[in-house]
Amino acid sequence: MYFGYNNKKGWMCMEYRLETLSRTSVLGVKKEYGTGQKAQEDIFNFWMDFDNKGKKQELMPLGNNQLQGLLAVYKPHANGEVHCLIGVTNDTDEAQWQRTELSEGRYIVFDAKGPVPESIKKGMEKINRHILPTLDYEFRDAPFFELYKEGPIRSEEYITEIWLPIV
Repeated sequence: MYFGYNNKKGWMCMEYRLETLSRTSVLGVKKEYGTGQKAQEDIFNFWMDFDNKGKKQELMPLGNNQLQGLLAVYKPHANGEVHCLIGVTNDTDEAQWQRTELSEGRYIVFDAKGPVPESIKKGMEKINRHILPTLDYEFRDAPFFELYKEGPIRSEEYITEIWLPIV
């Protein structure tokens, strides 16, 4: 499905779909932030540190491919904190890694097209400013996540999936 909207620069379009996900365990590296703003400001550095320490190469073989690729899972808390985990889907116990759970249920999934991280920033802005206010979906209190599949993340054609939990 496509959602079209008119911004000051002209007509824009963003592809989305609805998905149902069973309870999914994600294994990886977690970082806790005092606020959502701090998470937004530091997420690029978290990814760079994750990559520079070779964590991607260590984690990818552990993935069970329930969702193929790397996930960035964001879990907002009532006190304003946001916990972020970069990892892979995995059902086994691996002591050296941290774990979080993705809730079972429906998700609205948006495709953010273009080079990372710019496409994510632009995609989230479009979603929050233009799309969510007009769609008739209620959001669940559950983590949301980005899915990064294999491919050239700096390409104009690269697609990052943004999964938001809905009722």
